[in-house]
Amino acid sequence: AALDELTDDHYVELFARARRLGAGLRDALTASGVTVTVPVLGTLVGLHLAPHAATDYETAKQTDEGTYARLFHALLAEGVALAPGAYEVLFPGMAHTDAVIDEIVDAAGRAAASVAGA
Repeated sequence: AALDELTDDHYVELFARARRLGAGLRDALTASGVTVTVPVLGTLVGLHLAPHAATDYETAKQTDEGTYARLFHALLAEGVALAPGAYEVLFPGMAHTDAVIDEIVDAAGRAAASVAGA
């Protein structure tokens, strides 16, 4: 029923929010010294803690699960809950305004800095 409420304009906005979140996370994590690629496909955002994008099973399992776990916990301490598994994606929604995305990106920068310095 919720999907029936979404218009084409909502999807355009969701795509833009996913791109904004993905770019912000990529920039914040990279600036803090965390190696990451951030694929964005439609409304989905991934965090792949490896220097190259995952294109198949072999490259997907090159993600740094230990760093992801530390980042996950550091983000929780900042008030941001990601999926606990390194192979899951993020789903920004209509509640993720530019201000909320900026807060998430700022928290990700602080969390990444603590992880990179560990």
